[in-house]
Amino acid sequence: MTTDLRHPRPGCTWDWWAVDAAGFLVQFSHGPAPEHLLAHLDRVDAAAAWAEEHRAVWFGGDSVPLHAFVCDGELPTYLRRGVPASPLRLSDAPAVIAGVAVLVELDRAVGDTWTIHLDEGWVRAAARPGSPG
Repeated sequence: MTTDLRHPRPGCTWDWWAVDAAGFLVQFSHGPAPEHLLAHLDRVDAAAAWAEEHRAVWFGGDSVPLHAFVCDGELPTYLRRGVPASPLRLSDAPAVIAGVAVLVELDRAVGDTWTIHLDEGWVRAAARPGSPG
């Protein structure tokens, strides 16, 4: 099943989160997201603003412990920005971030994957509130 993907503001930067099949928090930047997430755009924007404001406190000044991917265009292809030594689990994420991450569940564990093509079976058809984690 193909996932409908769309960028809420083409040409603008934005961040959104998901949870992978192993329960890890995954951050995506700049590109399209599953269309069902866009119904929660205000919550995603609020989480992104919170993350930016609290970055130093949240991460304690160390390198960011997230599986983080960036899209350099409107295509649904995301490239990894680095591999965290100790990635953050959804259950350990701040509530404001976890609350939007559960809206997009990935069918696969990110692990050491370097490229994610969101339109190739990565996104679960419908997120189940409160899972995984």
